[in-house]
Amino acid sequence: MSKLERLRSQVDRADEALVAALARRMEGVRRIAEVKAALGQAVLDPARERQVLEEAARRAVAAGLDPAVARRVLREVMAASRRWQADRRHQRLTARPRVAYQGAPGAFSWIAARNHFLDKLDAMGFPTFAATLDAVVAGTADCAVVPVENTILGSIHEVLDETAGRDLFIVGEEVLRVEHCLVGLAPLPRERIRTVLSHPAALAQCTRFLRTLPGVECRAWVDTAEAVDRVRADGIVEQVAIASREAAELRGLAVIATDIADQEENYTRFWVLAGKPLETPAGPEARTSLFLVTEHRRGALVEALQALATQGFNLTRLESRPIRGRPWQYSFFIDVDADCADPAFRAALDELRARARVLRVLGCYPRAPLPEGVTVDPGVPCGVAPPPRRSARHSPPSPPSPPEQGMPLASRNRHPTPTVVQVGNVAVGSPGSFVVMAGPCAVESARQIQAAAALVHRCGAAILRGGAFKPRTSPYAFQGLGWEGVDLLVAAGRAHGLPVVTEVMSPEQVGRLAERVDLLQVGARNMQNFPLLRELGRCHKPVLVKRGMSATLEEWLHAAEYILAGGNQQVILCERGIRTFEPAMRATLDLGAVVVLMERTHLPVIVDPSHAAGRRQWVAPLALAAKAVGCAGIIVEVHPHPARARCDAEQALGPEDFATLMAAMQTPEPHAAVRDGADPTAPPPHRPGS
Repeated sequence: MSKLERLRSQVDRADEALVAALARRMEGVRRIAEVKAALGQAVLDPARERQVLEEAARRAVAAGLDPAVARRVLREVMAASRRWQADRRHQRLTARPRVAYQGAPGAFSWIAARNHFLDKLDAMGFPTFAATLDAVVAGTADCAVVPVENTILGSIHEVLDETAGRDLFIVGEEVLRVEHCLVGLAPLPRERIRTVLSHPAALAQCTRFLRTLPGVECRAWVDTAEAVDRVRADGIVEQVAIASREAAELRGLAVIATDIADQEENYTRFWVLAGKPLETPAGPEARTSLFLVTEHRRGALVEALQALATQGFNLTRLESRPIRGRPWQYSFFIDVDADCADPAFRAALDELRARARVLRVLGCYPRAPLPEGVTVDPGVPCGVAPPPRRSARHSPPSPPSPPEQGMPLASRNRHPTPTVVQVGNVAVGSPGSFVVMAGPCAVESARQIQAAAALVHRCGAAILRGGAFKPRTSPYAFQGLGWEGVDLLVAAGRAHGLPVVTEVMSPEQVGRLAERVDLLQVGARNMQNFPLLRELGRCHKPVLVKRGMSATLEEWLHAAEYILAGGNQQVILCERGIRTFEPAMRATLDLGAVVVLMERTHLPVIVDPSHAAGRRQWVAPLALAAKAVGCAGIIVEVHPHPARARCDAEQALGPEDFATLMAAMQTPEPHAAVRDGADPTAPPPHRPGS
């Protein structure tokens, strides 16, 4: 055996001893984790970790080692220990998960995923964030690891936007120190570099270093690791990439320069997203992430956040994002140091929900510990103490259960103040107001819907209705113009300054329709289409839910509860008549249900007299009766030429009838204006449903 071999053998034995020592340490960690869990203590003990690191540095100096190296190695060991404890506590290591990430092996998302799951995973790379998240939605992957914010660049907006539109939950987070390296085919002087490839975020994080390379072309690439792939494939020595050391080592390329980011402390926070939320409490180190949309008025955000502030909960992040299709209106991503299992926090969420248009709990999960040396200033100003936080142990008793068991969000007991739903510039449910929505059953042509919009506007109605997708009893009946009809409806509404409402038929239509129209309608046939209701719960736009033809009030409220539980608090109920034994009318208008609903729910209730009557001469009396019982408004069918209507012609009001009805709404004795004109000899209508 040569001298070199003997020395290497000594190093190998030292490595074996090091691994054995790590195994013994992890056994001790396992026992400590059991004790902490039994005592309800947090996984992270910052004071203890600082003590261990200081002692390690002292011993390293005594042994003639670099203390920084000793601290760095021990930090990695302790980070793995914390992840192991958290994973055991939340039962995430029962199987080898399929983990999606954006990029290729060696990308920072790949490193974060391996760190979080302790290398016990099947990593799956995807070209975009959208494709990464879609893999979880489709079941191809069990979870996804995506970057959400960076300490240099701030939030990753694409990830926030893509997450908000999907049924995914945050189940964990990982904080990674990002160490950018310059990677090339071989070491070379900086003056020879001509092209630098990398992800746009990486290029932006290294602008100061790039300025030291005069004449260099920076080219954005889909991912840092794939930029290294391109450097290797092109074989051009003067072409380099900004990526991780791991990306270079995996491909056998050279690291030309290290730590080239603008700031030495460059960290990225990653979300771990799954199809289901964590089932166990996150514990003392919990973090809850929320998605919030408030009313678009002065002070609305402050009022909403006051629900958390008064209970003393700490907000660690507040990020705004523009809402598509609603210029200068914003949604908000919020992080709170709180556990959803805490009764005090649940009470705060109930209060916040009552002040929000949309509120979704994106996830409650163990927060990642701050890196060593990073501290957070509690920021209590002017010596003023923060408001006392109610603990779970001393929280007040829960409010009495509402009569509507299983429907707490729709119940007036939980939400005594009537909800006002903003549809464009129209407030539905505002005290003392009565909103009229009017328009044709179906959008038939540009000329027809423009004429209808002009009529609706001229007579004083507030919202334009029109069907683009028509659910019909007969497969041979006119089914609507589809997306062309949506475009025509929106154009007509804009031309006359009217918000628009149209029916949505399937979950796949929700996203696209929500970007165009102001109010989404769930027809009677779809009242119990639960996949559709769940998708509408994730939508930003208000939803009008019509009562099913044979639905009880409880079933109807449960349909609304699906949407509310999904986070969308902007729900309007619409009574359109129910199927009974009486054939005189198309349906029996249940105005008694309206009275009961106004007592049981805070949601605004409107009435559709057109589908109940089935004949135009009966629409006005029913509409006026609806106003008399105190509902929030009506939705009626109006056509510029009823005789030419391609569907429901018998119940559509013409220009004169509609003008008469709108005038009658303003008279002290409105029924007198429409008492005459009904034809008692007219044949009864058919009963195909709405």
